[in-house]
Amino acid sequence: MTAAPFRWIDEPGAPALAKGAVLLTSFPSAGLATTVAAHYIVRTLNLPRVGFLDSPDAPPIALVQSGHVQPAVRVYGRPNLGLVVSEFPTSAGASASIAETILTAAEAKGCRMVVCLEGVVPHPVEEEAPAEPTESVWVVLSRPDPSLATTFRVAGARSLDDGVIGGVSGALLVKGIHRSVPVAVLLTSSQGPEGFPDHRAGAALIEMLDRFLPELSIDTGPLRSQAEVIERALRAAMKNRPRTAEPTTEGPPAIPGMYQ
Repeated sequence: MTAAPFRWIDEPGAPALAKGAVLLTSFPSAGLATTVAAHYIVRTLNLPRVGFLDSPDAPPIALVQSGHVQPAVRVYGRPNLGLVVSEFPTSAGASASIAETILTAAEAKGCRMVVCLEGVVPHPVEEEAPAEPTESVWVVLSRPDPSLATTFRVAGARSLDDGVIGGVSGALLVKGIHRSVPVAVLLTSSQGPEGFPDHRAGAALIEMLDRFLPELSIDTGPLRSQAEVIERALRAAMKNRPRTAEPTTEGPPAIPGMYQ
């Protein structure tokens, strides 16, 4: 039985995306890098929720943030910038439907580009390549576009020559081959400690966006400071751990805030 497709539902009275807007997407990936980036963008730019994606067959999940109930797949934005975000993994069928819904809405609203954020681990490797900086960002386009490729290259993104991209981002790339709105996926390597959100990888994605999108102007200093807080907590935990202690099932040291 085929699952019901997703629908893009605009919030009544919310500011609509204007023609020429950029639409970002963030779905779960390695190190929670995309989730960190998305939450930071929403909070820093004070973006309101302008819509959500829903389907009769979508999992019955509600997210509660600061006492407010939120749909699982939400859209935040302002006239020149939109952001589709979800903290929950999607099935293969749902990913394809969500991608189709995003592209259809992007075309209908006249968006100039869809940019997907992804974290990967380990990061893409090129044979005989020189040593990489620790925060490289790669880009792959849904179809050849010399002008757009130059824009990303000037911003410092490296072209991804070989790799596999799944989930909503992968579906957007494939479906975007024959759509009018270009799709780009930005990938960064997430090398943070297992079980911890990678704030540096999230900052790397935001800084890349900031370099080629005039719609953004975000200070990632607080985000990088949070990475240092996590590292200090880890070092303290390792230093104070008894050498003869048996392994435990306790989680890592507490992190101040969820994605802050």
